[in-house]
Amino acid sequence: MKKVLVWLLAISMIAVFSLAGCKEEAAEEETAVEEEEVAEEETTEEEVEEVDPASFEGTVEFWCFATEFENFIPKFNEIYPNITINWTNIPNEEIASKLETALGAGTGAPDVFVGEIAYVKKWVDSGVWENLSAAPYNAEELVGDTTPYVVDAGRDADGNIRGLSYQATPGGVFYRRSMAQEYFGTDDPDEIAALMSTLDGYIDMGRTINEESGGENFLLPGWQDLQWFPFNARTNPWVLDGQLMIDQPILDYFDQAKTIRDEGLDNKLAQWSAEWFAGMNGNIFSYILPTWGLFYVLDPTVNPAEPEEGVEYTSGDWAVTGGPASYFWGGTWLGIYKDSPVKDIAWEFVKYITTNKDFLKWDALTYGDYVSDLAVVEEIKDDFSWESLGGQNHYAFFYQEAPKIDSSKITKYDQEIQNMVLAAITAYVEGNLTKEEAIEQFKTDVQTAYPEVSVD
Repeated sequence: MKKVLVWLLAISMIAVFSLAGCKEEAAEEETAVEEEEVAEEETTEEEVEEVDPASFEGTVEFWCFATEFENFIPKFNEIYPNITINWTNIPNEEIASKLETALGAGTGAPDVFVGEIAYVKKWVDSGVWENLSAAPYNAEELVGDTTPYVVDAGRDADGNIRGLSYQATPGGVFYRRSMAQEYFGTDDPDEIAALMSTLDGYIDMGRTINEESGGENFLLPGWQDLQWFPFNARTNPWVLDGQLMIDQPILDYFDQAKTIRDEGLDNKLAQWSAEWFAGMNGNIFSYILPTWGLFYVLDPTVNPAEPEEGVEYTSGDWAVTGGPASYFWGGTWLGIYKDSPVKDIAWEFVKYITTNKDFLKWDALTYGDYVSDLAVVEEIKDDFSWESLGGQNHYAFFYQEAPKIDSSKITKYDQEIQNMVLAAITAYVEGNLTKEEAIEQFKTDVQTAYPEVSVD
């Protein structure tokens, strides 16, 4: 019996010592894990520690058509004093062809260049822009607050970010308050929006203006200005699975343009002509413009820095509201050339202009630009009262419009095909072709330009 007790006591002691050993081992392992986690945290902190912007040096060749960079680059250099941005300003109608020539030759291409919405997919999908989703850029970590359509427009077919933008460009209808009051009994943006909630309703407003003014005042400068409504009302992209898609809003646009011209509702003015601009201080009721249209087109025209003697300017007599469809127009995406020898400092430039919240807030508050960062917009959207708009807060309006934008229909074909359909509609409006003939001409033009696209 004593032997049994001795054995039991021995076994118990072994168990106790084994348990103690396990606890000690577990404690050591837990300590090791904690030390490893602390080390990882310290490493992470070291990794995200900001590098002194002044430590970056070199020259970035930059091609762009957007004149705002005259103000942006000095702001960038306040933070990055040792990076020289050698900016070549090229007109928007020329920059794409000049870039294609340089990219095709393989020499002379800039380190950073822009893509406008009409042709941004050319650069995104062709791979000439660097993949910014990949290391060392890791752009996905920076775009959490960026307006979704802006990010999506800069993604390639595999979902990689190739281009980023500092702005979002929802649009609206800018209209004369005095004419609205005279012809419709109100200048309230919500009430005017209700009248033009459809294209038929908008055209009916033109009929009222025409009749009550005796043909002296006009709904809009030219029927071409209407294009952003049918273009954005489409269900499909222009080309889907190799097939040209002509959606109903485009077919309706042929008839709407003809009606506007035949009934004298437009003033037959070509967009961007001197007469087109002059109409803002004259007999035009409305202009269809996006965010940048306010401070680069309308505002300097109706409230110029150097007024011309004898001109009665209309600043304060304008308002902006929603039209027959939500739309966006334009936008400037920045990308880094895949063969640039200075990608590191090129990225510092692109990153600052498109994602730096302090810069974007400065841009918005200084120039009224509607920026792409939603957190910045949310912070400042109630702080605006625009003189040309009679004190209206344009930011609050565009804040409501921006989420409605769908960029999924953007393709590399857009600019050319939209020019082709406008040419076809022009032939129909001017009586040179029937509607059916004009549509066939449009298809032929697309087939000629893009043999790979089926038009039947």
